[in-house]
Amino acid sequence: MDERPRPPSVAQLKALVALADTLNFREAAARLAVSQPAVSAAVAGLEANLGVPVVERSTRRVALTAAGNAVVAHARDVLLSLDKLVSAAEHDRGPFSGPLRLGVIPTVAPYMLPFVLRTLARRFPSLRPDVKEDQTAHLLDQLGSGDLDLLLLALPSGGSGVSEIPLYDEDFVLLVAENDPLAGKSRVDPTVLRRLRLLLLEEGHCLRDQALDLCRQVGAATDHPARATSLTTLSRLVAANLGTTLLPASATSVEVRRGLATATFRPPAPGRRIGLVYREGTSRAGEYEQIADRLRSALRATSLPVRPREGE
Repeated sequence: MDERPRPPSVAQLKALVALADTLNFREAAARLAVSQPAVSAAVAGLEANLGVPVVERSTRRVALTAAGNAVVAHARDVLLSLDKLVSAAEHDRGPFSGPLRLGVIPTVAPYMLPFVLRTLARRFPSLRPDVKEDQTAHLLDQLGSGDLDLLLLALPSGGSGVSEIPLYDEDFVLLVAENDPLAGKSRVDPTVLRRLRLLLLEEGHCLRDQALDLCRQVGAATDHPARATSLTTLSRLVAANLGTTLLPASATSVEVRRGLATATFRPPAPGRRIGLVYREGTSRAGEYEQIADRLRSALRATSLPVRPREGE
């Protein structure tokens, strides 16, 4: 008689979902902050427990089997239910307490995260933020799977099954070499991008998409071959006179160093909106609204170059 399937562990379910999202054992391991062998062992253990193969492995690719696709769908539901259970327990212990798994995009984290964490520590001392920096699509996946509670990113997020709370708006500025004719200029027309070599972040960054949208609006070319993983790298390329780039205003105090200068656009300047994103139906929605309100209030008392934005 065949042995009945055994329930997989939570670690096995998390490993399978991470692998389904990335289709790469190394990337799945990085997402879970474990070793690659640990992910392989967890998936193999899940297959042994269920008695069916869920992953097809080869030297060149990883793919889910038909059974694997079905199991992943159930695994996401199970993990999300477990997350709701833990969140409910934390909420019953008292609001604004316990862990807060916060995802932040790379073009916000270095510049606004210190302010956000200081504000949370001052206003909600029993809250324990645990920060994950990643690109928008990955953060939304982890929010949906229950691995993250709250995201800080550009709006609209494009996510499904989420609620969004605007925090602030900020302008884009043009970063140029200090010897560039545009250095220090104000009220620059965005059509100037037509004659500039605009450097962009790599695929997956929402700031790249926003820059491309602006270029399309003004008819500027976007065929520069350089791509970077961070604004810091882009600023170094600009300093080397390889081109120009767009910076969020909040990044200027960090990225505008020796050899660099900025130019500002004429009103209404192109820019972006940053806000909080959370799962619809979460028991902590009220907390997140209050957190957003406190962050906006704190922003009004700072000299940060952003404009607090109330909910609409």
